[in-house]
Amino acid sequence: MTTRELILHAALRLFSERGYEGVSMRDLASEVGIRAASIYNHFSGKEDIFNCLLAEMENRYVKIIEALNIPDGDPGEAAMNYIGITEERLQEIAVGIFLYFAKDEFAAPFRRMITAEQYRDSAAGDAFRNMFIDTVLEFQTGLFQALAEQGKFIDADPGTIALHFYSPIFLLLVSYDESREGEILQTLKKHVSQFSRLYVRR
Repeated sequence: MTTRELILHAALRLFSERGYEGVSMRDLASEVGIRAASIYNHFSGKEDIFNCLLAEMENRYVKIIEALNIPDGDPGEAAMNYIGITEERLQEIAVGIFLYFAKDEFAAPFRRMITAEQYRDSAAGDAFRNMFIDTVLEFQTGLFQALAEQGKFIDADPGTIALHFYSPIFLLLVSYDESREGEILQTLKKHVSQFSRLYVRR
């Protein structure tokens, strides 16, 4: 791992534990084992580090979507890939993305960081809403609308369907505790199963 990468990972961990304001450049340097002045060989300042973490998370999210083989693209295109998908595969997708944000060495502390920083920093607030609220609901609303138009979902308001699907998942993620992982994942699978039985036309 390069010095730049070490700084980013140290910053992510410290920001997620202490908050952005609670971490100094000296703290970061000490964590990495370099002089504080050396950080400026890689970043212009703490805000630059923070912005680089946001960009890195965006890149990693694209890769995990590909790695988990989650249907992507615009909602209409994604809907075609969800037609005929099994309930077990839906559960697999839900568990995969859930565990990524709950346990991944980068994504989990990133989620904690922007959750805490969303009210202090507009960039963090935008990232939080884009990654965990607005973009998710917008995509799912379009997806469920496309599935309903193709006769695969019952006729119901797609925005409400999106809320019904996503809200319990978000709540489980916010309340995630590793000691209860088995119970939480079982609840997640039951939710996906129940949702499918409520909205998918048989």
